[in-house]
Amino acid sequence: MRRATRLILISGDERLGAQLSGWLECAGVQVCERFPSLQALIAHGHALEANPPDLVLVDLKLADYQGLDAFAEVKVRAINIPVVALIDRSEAMLGPHLLQMGAADYLFRDALSAPLLEHVVQRALERQHVQNNLSEYLQELYTSEARFRAILQHYPDGLLILDAEGRILMANDEAQRLLGYAEAHLVGQPLEAFVQEETPGFVWVPGAPGSSRLRLRIISCEEDDPCQLVLLRPLTEVEREEMVTGGPSGILPETILQLLDEAVLVADGNGHLVYANRAALALLGRSHRQLMGQPLNGMLSALMPGERFDRLMSWLELQGGIWQGTRQLENGHDSPWTYQIQLRLLPAPATGVLIVLRPIAGEVSVG
Repeated sequence: MRRATRLILISGDERLGAQLSGWLECAGVQVCERFPSLQALIAHGHALEANPPDLVLVDLKLADYQGLDAFAEVKVRAINIPVVALIDRSEAMLGPHLLQMGAADYLFRDALSAPLLEHVVQRALERQHVQNNLSEYLQELYTSEARFRAILQHYPDGLLILDAEGRILMANDEAQRLLGYAEAHLVGQPLEAFVQEETPGFVWVPGAPGSSRLRLRIISCEEDDPCQLVLLRPLTEVEREEMVTGGPSGILPETILQLLDEAVLVADGNGHLVYANRAALALLGRSHRQLMGQPLNGMLSALMPGERFDRLMSWLELQGGIWQGTRQLENGHDSPWTYQIQLRLLPAPATGVLIVLRPIAGEVSVG
């Protein structure tokens, strides 16, 4: 074996138990506990809880339990531990059932040998290691996707994701408000069913309450990703007067946020930065490596009601999870810029705060 391994052996056969212990010790496996019956194991429940072994080897011919019943009693106490079963060749029909019940493997008593036992134990441990790594990866992936979706859902502008045929795949809260429909009604429908283009970059929303005009910007995906991101924003007073047009650019999915003009920052529930787009990096004058994991306290205290992250979280909860205001912030120039600031609490599992800084109007000199 490549490393020392701790194993619990359950067998009422003294001769077989001694033989298995000898083979296992020669293979570098420590038999840390040996029980003659399941009742003995149950009486020492700490053996599988306080200091769990790497593997359990159980003989399914015991005095108190036999066959599938014996395996079930062991597996329910060793849910995240690989269990290898010993059966008679006459019980070969139990093998597939054992695997379905979660057995790492099974061996026939009359075919046991030191090399075979070592091979089966090592294979069971490697399979469990891969399974543990996969579980951790899936959890990380779920958390990452949940955080990304939470950021999109709480972004102050309307965001739609379209497939290659222009059908809506996702609509954040603001997009639902602007279009006047819930996401369940929007998904699967073409964008043209809800907006009508007036001039390039501007659309009319006849279905929205009161009918309104919106600024529309389309961000194309990478070549191997046919999706599109659509940004919707109510017209400002200047845009209503001038009807300024804009052009599409950018990529999807994670780099969607990288191409937005607004600075977007995300702090986790402990107040440490876990995301910053390019506009935020430019605003703060620091690299991604320098910012990630840094505490928000002190970095942007001028933006934070209460000035400290813990007080900010409590303050936002009292305010219903969102705060908006105007602040001046140094931008690497001789004078500060004025920004519209939005702070939003992110829901679990992506617990934290979304910070969006949008320049209002050029530089403002400080007197």
